Amino acid sequence: MRRNKKFHFDNVYYNSPLEYGHIKLYQIGDLYCDSGYEVPEHEQYCYEISYIVSGKGKFYTGDIGYSLSIGDIHICRPGDIHRVIADINDPFRYFYFGFSFNNYQGVYNEFEHIKKMFDCIDHPVTRDELNISAQFLGVFNEILQPREYSPTMVKTYLHQILILTYRNFFDDWTRQYAYDVLNSGAKHIVYQVINYIDNNLYDIYELPQIADAFGYNYSYLSRVFAEETGLTLQQYFNQKRHQEAIELLKQGNMTITQIGEKLNYQSIHSFSNAFRKMTGMSPAQYQGIYFKSQKKNRDK
Repeated sequence: MRRNKKFHFDNVYYNSPLEYGHIKLYQIGDLYCDSGYEVPEHEQYCYEISYIVSGKGKFYTGDIGYSLSIGDIHICRPGDIHRVIADINDPFRYFYFGFSFNNYQGVYNEFEHIKKMFDCIDHPVTRDELNISAQFLGVFNEILQPREYSPTMVKTYLHQILILTYRNFFDDWTRQYAYDVLNSGAKHIVYQVINYIDNNLYDIYELPQIADAFGYNYSYLSRVFAEETGLTLQQYFNQKRHQEAIELLKQGNMTITQIGEKLNYQSIHSFSNAFRKMTGMSPAQYQGIYFKSQKKNRDK
């Protein structure tokens, strides 16, 4: 029996990749597999983020197979030997996004840290806790129905997919750190800091407070944290504050101004600017897209 694709919305730009800020888009699409359908083994040309919409199957990197099901995210990196096999009884449908990081001579790539973390990931699978499917659907909608500002919207959605994927893996990493921590030394110090930030996020107005809480010099604490995690203390704090902002926006119980104040931003403008830098959109835009996607899911 020949096993085919049930549906494939494939958009390929390998010969002329599209530039969206600091990333190049090579391919993006939606693949709905038939029973046992297989993507043949191939060497990965670029980074690829895959999100399982339904069903299940296996993604292989070399000889290692990873079982994936609805809500899982998988990352492939350039040079990986990659293949995909859909389950016989419950074949999956998945979205995918192939890209590279743009390098302009003498210009810092805003996603450089994300690239470094992707390159260091040992386990290329994590669960989606941030609803990245809405961003994929946003891209597909702009491709199918292009209109004024569609290129800007596509850029925004792609940046969101990249950042939210990073966030999902980042959360996984912080949880895992608790299991790997040693009882003394640098790892113990770092875990103390992580735990302190997680439990006192609303009470931290400036980072030297953290050093004071443990009796460390702030410069020393920052250096140890960066050496152990690859993140500066400021980056980690910004990540956690941003994640909390997303959760509060999803709940919809507070105004955007109240959320900014709760997270100790100096003003609504500083909160909006920080959120836009991390996500590519304002808090109001993110909240609107999230509630719209939730309504669509309820109406199905």
